[in-house]
Parts: sequence; structure tokens; C-alpha cells
Amino acid sequence: LCGADFDVSLAGYLTSGNKKGLDKIEFYLSRYEFDSEDICCCLNYSKKVLFEELKTEQLDSLYYSLEFPLIDVLFQMEVDGFKVNRKLLAEFINDYKTEIDKILDEIKALGGGDININSPKQLGEFLFDKLLLPKPKRNSGTGVDVLNKLVGAHPIIEKILRYRKLIKLYSTYLLDFEKMMDSNDLIHTVFNQTLTATGRLSSAEPNLQNIPIKTEEGKMLRKLFIPREENGFIISADYSQIELRILAHYSKDPKLLYAYNHGLDIHAQTASEIFGTNFDDVSYEQRRKAKAVNFGIIYGISEFGLAENLNITNKEAKDYINKYFEKYPAVKAYMNSCVEQAKQTGYAISLLGRKRKVDELNSPNYMVRQFGERASKNMPLQGSASDIIKMAMIKVSDALQEHNLKSKLILQIHDELIVDTVFEEKEIVEKILKD
Repeated sequence: LCGADFDVSLAGYLTSGNKKGLDKIEFYLSRYEFDSEDICCCLNYSKKVLFEELKTEQLDSLYYSLEFPLIDVLFQMEVDGFKVNRKLLAEFINDYKTEIDKILDEIKALGGGDININSPKQLGEFLFDKLLLPKPKRNSGTGVDVLNKLVGAHPIIEKILRYRKLIKLYSTYLLDFEKMMDSNDLIHTVFNQTLTATGRLSSAEPNLQNIPIKTEEGKMLRKLFIPREENGFIISADYSQIELRILAHYSKDPKLLYAYNHGLDIHAQTASEIFGTNFDDVSYEQRRKAKAVNFGIIYGISEFGLAENLNITNKEAKDYINKYFEKYPAVKAYMNSCVEQAKQTGYAISLLGRKRKVDELNSPNYMVRQFGERASKNMPLQGSASDIIKMAMIKVSDALQEHNLKSKLILQIHDELIVDTVFEEKEIVEKILKD
């Protein structure tokens, strides 16, 4: 009703500084008894107020150069959809159902009767009261973390873990894919542009951004997605360690800058620093731990969180984090400056000016304040990564149209873009993505 030159929900999202931007629009709408004329009047009023807010908050450039043009790109991606191999999907559904039924029979045999393993309460009573397996120190139910610690204590544990993995993939992905596929074997996800506090896009109905990649089952699921033309390609391009590169940019840490400017393996570099090992002598295990530290630093990970991730003691985790900041002092200084800026201004900000309010920093609750500090450190990195991939989406989409190509940008997964490419356009699509 406001015309195609403005989107009040998007403007409300940006000016609110968090993921509750639509509350502002709902407030405006709540003031009217609805008929078509009132709604139009209300939306025009919202547009006028939000237009001024965008300018006042210096968000108008972000809105008009990035977020608003992205609407058309996302709409076209939703319309185009992603093709699924219908025959292979049917085979997967049948295979998963067969294995799930088999595992349920095995669990029943091992447990001496029917067990409702979908009920955390009943499963807990069975494991800890009937089988007398060691209870977790905390009252943490029967989640994956608890069950993983019981592996080896009884053969039923492995079966339950396997069942949970399969049933999630079966119900969350396979059945949903079958239900949501159209007559052309296409799945049309919905991209939400106004949901996350950091500006990242989310995908739903179904969620195509969250398909597992590290497990064999996840890799099999990805085989379901195929190009729409028989001899076509699915081309994927992602940014390499984008948030760590942004951290190097912001912090100006000499060692990070040197590593990236000279094409060094950043995780091996960090391992060399933390463990005092020659770069060429870094082991696989040392690199794995350093990688967890590198990405943990981005998210303001605690020593407890790092210890859990690496299955090490809190003291070891604390030593790793302290050693990291000792070797990369500019990163420590930058992180501290992020928190101080957020305390002074009330928000954290990305490269292109995206703002996230950090009201949590003023909370009397210590844990809430700690969350606010982590958000203050992470938002400039994750928010900037979000800005950059959105810029890429618009440029890639424009380039595909300018070259009059049949290939289609069909999916974004955080730092990755996926293009459904026809055979004869493979090389030019690869060049567009790299450029």
C-alpha cells in the first residue's frame, strides 16, 4: 500500500537495532480499527517516521544500497527454488524408515520391553533407575551430551544415539522435503530478512541452511539436491574464514595481517603461537585445537565452553585463551574497545553501519552482562560478514542478469552462495562468483 519504494518492516528491523523490529510496526498498526483506508494511512505514517529514523541513525545508506535491493534478489531465489531428485528421496525415506524400525526393535530387545525413548522423563527413569547407569552431576536430562558420556556403559546407549540422529534427519528433512516439493520437483525455501540480531539471513519451510555437512548422513542428504538441467552443475562459492579476516582488518594485529597477506594457514599459525611449535612442525591435533580457539575468540567463548568443545580441563582451556591474547595483543585490545564502545553508545556496529543494541550490558545480572559483552565483540564481525555476503548476492544476481544467463542464484548459506548452472555457462558463472 505504501508503494514499491519502501518496506516498513525492513526499516523497522534496522532502526530497532535488534531482531524485534516488527514490534514498532505492530505498535503503529494497533492504533487503528482496520479498514483499507486506515491501513494505508497507518503504513504511510510508519513510512514517514521510519524514513526519518533511518536518516537520523545513519542507516539510510545500508537500507537503500543493501537491504532494500536485496528484497528482489531473495524473492527471485524463493521463486526459482532448488531441484530435488525425487526418486533418490523416495529411496532415502524407505531406507531410513527401515533402519529406524530395526533400531527400535533392537532397543526394545536390549531394554527388555517397550521404552518410550521420545520421553526424556521416561527414558531417564529407565536409564538411571532401572539400568542404574551413572546419573549426570547436574539435572541435565537425557540430552546428547549426557548420553555421549554414557557410551560404553551399556550397548543400548549407542542405539539410542543412532535412533535420535536418524529420526531427526528423517522427520526434519526427508519428510519435509517430500511434503514441500512442488510438481516440478522444486523446493522453495523462505528467506527471512528481518529475524536475526546480526543481520544474517535465515531459511525456513524448509530450512536449507542447516543441513548437516560433517556427517556421512548429511553428505548423503546433500546428494538429493541437483541442477534443474540434465547436464548442469551446482556451483558453490564461499568466503574463506571471512570473520577471522574481518578480525584481522579491525584489530590490525601484525601477526594476523602477516598470516593472511602471505597466504599462511591461520590455524597452523595460531597453533604455532599457542604451543610454541615451529610452524612446519604443527601436528593435526594442535591445529584442531587452535582452530577451535580461533573461532571461539570470535564468539567470545568462555574457558568452560572451550573446555567442553575440546574435551579438556577448564585450566587447559584458560591457558589456551590467555596464550592466544598474549600472542595477539591487538586482538585483545580490539575486543575490549568493542565492549567499551557498546557501553558508551548502547550498540555494536558493523562495517556498513548495521547496529545491534546491547541493552544486556546494563543488566544487574552477571550472566546477562557477560552475554552483552560477547555480543559486543561478535556483532562487528558477524554483522560485517552478513553485510559482505549480501553485497555479493546483489552483485552476483545483477551480473547473471547483465550477461543474460540462464543460471540462477538459488541459495545462500551464511558465507556461501550456490548457483544452479547450465552446462555451457559453467566457466562464466565461476568467474562471476570469484570476481
